[in-house]
Amino acid sequence: MDFISNLFGKDKNQSFLEACRLGQIENVEKFLKSNKIDINSQDVYCKTALICAANKGYRDIVESLIENGANLNIQDENCDTALTSAAKIDRGDIVELLLKNGADLNIQDQNGETALKFVVKVGSKNIAELLIEGGTDLNVQDKNNETALISAAARGHKDIVDLLIKGGADLNIQDKNRNTALSAAAKIGYKNIVELLISAGADLNARDKNGNTALISAADRGYKDIVKLLIKDGANLNIQDENGLTALMFSVQAGNKDIVELLIKGGADPNIQDENINTALDIATEMGSNEIVDLLIKNGSSPRS
Repeated sequence: MDFISNLFGKDKNQSFLEACRLGQIENVEKFLKSNKIDINSQDVYCKTALICAANKGYRDIVESLIENGANLNIQDENCDTALTSAAKIDRGDIVELLLKNGADLNIQDQNGETALKFVVKVGSKNIAELLIEGGTDLNVQDKNNETALISAAARGHKDIVDLLIKGGADLNIQDKNRNTALSAAAKIGYKNIVELLISAGADLNARDKNGNTALISAADRGYKDIVKLLIKDGANLNIQDENGLTALMFSVQAGNKDIVELLIKGGADPNIQDENINTALDIATEMGSNEIVDLLIKNGSSPRS
């Protein structure tokens, strides 16, 4: 009795799916030749044979299923496709095979992430490059409105940021917290990424949900080199956050004399008042930062009027 006949009393589609999950290429091909199975049937998790094989890294089975007409874009219960499944296990060879055969690059999973967004998040440059060359949409936003570029910038993946910039990604899209790629990088202190984004023309004065710019964030966190870069490239030094605080005021609060000096030399207004009518000098006095008090007075700062 042959292989297919032995399965007469069983659910052939489920047995076919199991063979794909286990990497049994000979059995898979027997099923396909029998014409007695639905190549796009799904298991209880809505995974097709193609998704099962891609998820396990069985390139030979993936190739055989594609040659036999498997639907490349069906999604499982998590909205993953064969492409996203292969991307998630870092199998560039399978990703490339699926791309060559017309897989949809821009399908989003339950978190709104495309294959590109996922590989960017984990720092897989090679697969990111494949997807970008394949024409994926670089500006798709996930459920938090985060793009691949914002994700790469926030995680310090400089090479991927460079790829996305060269590929034409929008530099100024904002996520749900109104962070751009530049502000995300500035908040973590990734100077090399800040430099890349500035050179590419990112908006230096975009404000997050709290009214903070990249400069305010860098000054607040003590990232002197980033502050220097932003000043040099023309960032507005006097923007106020939702509480009326400027980058100068934040650096005074942090007790960072070097950054206070940089901002003053760069032309920051030392007499701007916050919502409580405090100037930078009032804040420095309250903090007991005598050196900063002297520096501010020397550069024309006045207490509240």
